[in-house]
Amino acid sequence: MTIFDYSLHGHEVPEVIAQAHRAAWARIAGPGSWWTGSQRVEVARVAREARLQRNDPPWLRDGISAASECLPERVVDMVRRIAADVHSIDQAWAGVCIEELGDAAYVEICAVTVCITAIDAFAEALGVPLEELPQALPGEPDGSRPEGTADVGAFVPLMEPFAGPNVGRALSLAPADNAAFFGLVGSMYAMADFQELVWSDRPLNRPQVELVAARVSAINECFY
Repeated sequence: MTIFDYSLHGHEVPEVIAQAHRAAWARIAGPGSWWTGSQRVEVARVAREARLQRNDPPWLRDGISAASECLPERVVDMVRRIAADVHSIDQAWAGVCIEELGDAAYVEICAVTVCITAIDAFAEALGVPLEELPQALPGEPDGSRPEGTADVGAFVPLMEPFAGPNVGRALSLAPADNAAFFGLVGSMYAMADFQELVWSDRPLNRPQVELVAARVSAINECFY
């Protein structure tokens, strides 16, 4: 059965969105630069588990283990915060994580977490079941680190020079995962037509889309 077949649930979702979801799923399942496929799928599981209980206060959340069989405790805490408690993230906390894990390994975990968060939020908005997590693929991390990054005042080095906004290079240290994430962003946020200020061929016009995006960002306490 084809994954991310939204027509099974009565929704006519553009194929470009479904394709981006499948590509991100495949990317999560495989080894990255610093984490194995099994670890990356486990990151996705922890993120989903935490996000499903995000509306409960932390002390009432049940079933979210403080440890994982294949992830360091620091990573589990990191994923849970990104997925459900983003307000608790600051530069001091990030600095501790980066010192312990390494900056590129830290960014890769962030990237996997935000990819599954975007996909699961899409499913929730449609009212459809969450897709079953992918099976981890074999292989070892390649330890690669991209060239052309610099300290530009962010938590981690970013690609430099860069022509776009900082949010576009926030995951520079994990370029393949960054590409998967912006494949999701590009398909769901209509980046191909982003320079057009008037949309007339869609259920929502451009101002309505921006209003929804701003409201969601505020609710999610996005500090960007």
